[in-house]
Amino acid sequence: MKKNILTEKVLIVDSNIDYAKFLQNFLKESGYLSYIALSYEEAINMAYDKIPDCILVDYMLPNAGAPRLSEHIKKDNILKNIAVLFLTATNNKTEFLKAYECGADGFFLKSMDTDILLYKMKSYIRLKKVIESNIMYMNMIKQDIEYASRLQRTILSYGNTSIPKNEISIFHYAPNEVSGDYSGIKNINNNCYSILLADVSGHGVAASMLTILIKSFFDSYISIYNNNTSPSAFIKELNNFFIEENFDKNLFASVFYAVYNNDTGEFICSSAGSPKPLYKSKDEIEEIDVGGPLIGMMENIEYSETKIKLNHNDILFIFTDGAYEIFNKEGKMFGDELLKKVFMKHSHKDVNVIKDSIIKELKSFSNNILSDDISMIILRRTN
Repeated sequence: MKKNILTEKVLIVDSNIDYAKFLQNFLKESGYLSYIALSYEEAINMAYDKIPDCILVDYMLPNAGAPRLSEHIKKDNILKNIAVLFLTATNNKTEFLKAYECGADGFFLKSMDTDILLYKMKSYIRLKKVIESNIMYMNMIKQDIEYASRLQRTILSYGNTSIPKNEISIFHYAPNEVSGDYSGIKNINNNCYSILLADVSGHGVAASMLTILIKSFFDSYISIYNNNTSPSAFIKELNNFFIEENFDKNLFASVFYAVYNNDTGEFICSSAGSPKPLYKSKDEIEEIDVGGPLIGMMENIEYSETKIKLNHNDILFIFTDGAYEIFNKEGKMFGDELLKKVFMKHSHKDVNVIKDSIIKELKSFSNNILSDDISMIILRRTN
């Protein structure tokens, strides 16, 4: 007859060796592998050596051994998921409360009738295994997210892109391992450049994967339609792509797309739910009045375009809503008007200094708590 292999382990801690052996025999018959420790010190050493599923400890262990043992177990990263059950001959409520205060999971009266103890112990061991399974699963997810983060950074390759006759500063910040923001600047033809800033809803892996899809769409579109310099046509096609792929409606995106003629300074742009960029010419700052529905929300959408002309020393500030939807400890939002004032205050400086100054103001306002993705593109025409 094949014997069952005992895998679930119980550590019995009791200075009374007779009662400890009684429990050990009972647990063996019930399918548990058990060990005996007669003191606090012996129990600590055996806990690390055996890593039991449950510890049954006599509440009256000498030198307050039971509370000390429970506190040690629950504070240790290796042992903290072990169920600790106190066994006692008293039925005092105060003692019960003390036991739970020091981290015990259960408190049971000593008895020769062990059925209740057995079933309670089984339930705690099941809970322990669920916790360990969840921890293992969460660790796997964490590793996957870390890998996805490295993969996303490699694919998106954030960084400044140079355009002759212009200064450019690009900034990306993500509070989590993966980001829902993407920016890209590409040369199209005849010294024209496309500029894209996208913000996918959410901060998780799904949002980060959509940013990669947007980049892929951007790369393909520029390659195939390099003679089509219509920003509204690009955004319309991107929206159709989202609709055709039937993405979850909770995964939508705000997108700003522009075509910049570096010879003439002509800047044509279109927007799908993106914040209105700021444009400074001489000493005046204006919003570029362009807007449209978010990407992925509705089909058959037509998007509008707006055209401006950049002259010498004119400057553009393009950003996602994370640049102003920042809150201080009183719950007040930084807001787009204050962002506009900060930009105006520093707009005479080098573009990288402008970027650093804005980020400094945001961190000061929020006490260094930036909870959303932030992306910015600052461009100054220098010819």
